[in-house]
Amino acid sequence: MKIVIAPDSFKESLSAKQVCQAIENGFKETFPHADYHHLPLADGGEGTVDVLMQGLTGERKASLVEGPLGERVYAHWALLDEGKTALIEIAAASGLDLTQPEQRNPLITSTYGTGELIKEALDAGVDKILLGLGGSATNDGGAGIAQALGARLLDAQGNELSTGGAALEQIASIDLTDIHPRCQEVELIVACDVSNPLCGEMGASSVFGPQKGASPEMVAMLDSALAQFAMIAAPYNGMNHQQSPGFGAAGGAPLGLSLLFNLHLQSGIEMVLDVLNADELLHNADLVITGEGQMDNQTLQGKTPFGIAKRANARGIPVIGIAGSLGQDVEALYERMDSLFGTVRSPQALPQVLTEAEANLTRTARNIAATLYLGQKLAKRENHHD
Repeated sequence: MKIVIAPDSFKESLSAKQVCQAIENGFKETFPHADYHHLPLADGGEGTVDVLMQGLTGERKASLVEGPLGERVYAHWALLDEGKTALIEIAAASGLDLTQPEQRNPLITSTYGTGELIKEALDAGVDKILLGLGGSATNDGGAGIAQALGARLLDAQGNELSTGGAALEQIASIDLTDIHPRCQEVELIVACDVSNPLCGEMGASSVFGPQKGASPEMVAMLDSALAQFAMIAAPYNGMNHQQSPGFGAAGGAPLGLSLLFNLHLQSGIEMVLDVLNADELLHNADLVITGEGQMDNQTLQGKTPFGIAKRANARGIPVIGIAGSLGQDVEALYERMDSLFGTVRSPQALPQVLTEAEANLTRTARNIAATLYLGQKLAKRENHHD
């Protein structure tokens, strides 16, 4: 039996590689002789560089840049294809994991550090940049990125705006005179893990703002600020992107990027699956097991489990999903997955959930395998009685 284990990380507890191993450990107790294949995945968020470096040859880099709250942080990225391609993820410099829960404030967090990484890649002479969006602490519409690359965002008095999402309410004009000269020379592929628009009920602020620390009042302010930014940016990038699919990713980062680059938006998980030749690994597989920390209605917007399940569905391969917790509207996931399992045994505090994540995942995988084995035995009995 060929089993492909293809999960994302369980955020703040287990890397995708660790998730693969825990699931195999649980399954092996029942199916010790199965043929296990690990395919750790990411969808453009944190961990994308590590996942892709497993399937590509390149050089890892670490740069000291500005973090989401202005502090200096070391952010990891990579040069691939003999220095012709840069692989950057927004989470490395502007990620939610870089802020403590009590510090999270999307009114002031900025993507400036991600812009600094892009500048380093441009200075290194790359022809292509793969930028993974996901896991950001920001809601600044990519304004920080634009500012780091030389754009001047100005208020009605001609003063430059401070960084952060709230400042965008005051934007009145944009000066692109001094942007990095290589912005228009490179191919920028932006890997999105969601298809949400920039503004509105399904936009960046409303859907993702609360997990970044936004109160309902802050959500309204940020949504208004992004709408203002989109309106002022429209003459420079060709259209008002308030309702453009995918522009709600990473707090609206594609908007700021669209001022500087001819960007191409692509599903993050589709890009990763293609780079890692997932279709080849799925050939002749009997079962795919996937998962992430929480599976809910957002999973259907292009997250890792949805992406790999879609590929498996096309080949008629059964899919099992395992998550730390199952959230809202998971019923829709059954269109892509044969069964879903949560690993948390009972109501627990988050620190305990994170500490016990590996043990809970291994136990759940063992129980799933035992149930599959029981199903096989019952099928044999039924056939025998027939």
